[in-house]
Amino acid sequence: MVIDWEECAFEYDRCRQRIGDLLTQVDADVVIPTCPDWTVADACGHLAGIPVSLLAGNLPGADAQGWVDADIAIRRGRPIDALLDEWAEATPEFQKLMAAQGGRIAGLLLDAVAHEHDIRHALGRPGGRDGRGVVISMAFERLLLSSDLKRLGRGSITVVSSDGEWSAGSTDPTVSLDLTDHTNGTWELFRLLGSRRSPAQVDRYGWVGSWRNLEGGIFHMPLPSLDIDE
Repeated sequence: MVIDWEECAFEYDRCRQRIGDLLTQVDADVVIPTCPDWTVADACGHLAGIPVSLLAGNLPGADAQGWVDADIAIRRGRPIDALLDEWAEATPEFQKLMAAQGGRIAGLLLDAVAHEHDIRHALGRPGGRDGRGVVISMAFERLLLSSDLKRLGRGSITVVSSDGEWSAGSTDPTVSLDLTDHTNGTWELFRLLGSRRSPAQVDRYGWVGSWRNLEGGIFHMPLPSLDIDE
């Protein structure tokens, strides 16, 4: 899939609007199970903080997590409406940056869409699983997956779903994954590769070969200890 930077920018704003619609009259202190150190308000602080910081030239350094945590910390205690307003105000200029620069900037669509579904899960309000934002975010996931598997030299993975078949990595497949039983394989894989499934859940997918041999290239965050049922 060829990624269109302008479409990324468009879908980023659509994601922002969907999250805004979700967060009308909700408890800001609801904990997000897929990001257990965060509340819903913290997720909003993160989503608002990224475009504000990047547009101000405040870029992440070697300690990317520290950069993320700082954005959340300075916004902690603000009402959700204020955070959503801040995000909305920064978005038009940030969309221009995404469309112009692409690459990692446009890849922040993936971050926004992932946290949309984290928030949906926390609030018990599923939806938005078959939109273009998920499809494009999955394309970024594939690029990241292939890059990491090549860098680690651990082989490759082949995925089969209702959307077709594709491989990532640089050598003959060492594992394969069959998602044809899932009605929305793209979304399911997006959540799986986003480290939103427990090891026990990962084991229950249709693997041929051991996914644990490629764990460092497949997942980029620790997997949750408890099942995430969405």
